[in-house]
Amino acid sequence: MTRIPTRILGNVPERASNDAGGLMSAQLVPVKPGSAPAIAIVRPVLLVGRHPECDFRIDVPQVSRRHCCLAMAYERLVIRDLGSRNGVRVNGRLVEEVQLRPGDEVAIAHFIYRLEWTQPAPVKPPKPAPRPSPAVPDPPPLIDLDDDFIPLSD
Repeated sequence: MTRIPTRILGNVPERASNDAGGLMSAQLVPVKPGSAPAIAIVRPVLLVGRHPECDFRIDVPQVSRRHCCLAMAYERLVIRDLGSRNGVRVNGRLVEEVQLRPGDEVAIAHFIYRLEWTQPAPVKPPKPAPRPSPAVPDPPPLIDLDDDFIPLSD
């Protein structure tokens, strides 16, 4: 088994959210376990290649310096070949750019991955806060019409 040197840059994962407020997570998992590292889609645009500044680095000569990018927006994941020498294949077809779907097989150079897309249960909206009762009661009327009037003397 060949060990593939990789490096992932970035700090806090960002994931697309669904309409119900839940988070969706996508990753490219090697078809043959242990043949390559999984590629977690941890930001809206992920650059894959051999260059040290790539978000996901695969340091083998068959992978171009800037091989491809993965972009996630509006619950869609798109892969684009960035002019790589060995190309990007999706389900066996050489592609320049294509929208990925769960279960698609993606080949980056000779590394073959399968797209796994998980969508957790929707997040329940928070319960509305109880309405506060009026803090100050209504003031009494200035003139009580039921009382007898007392005449003022001169």
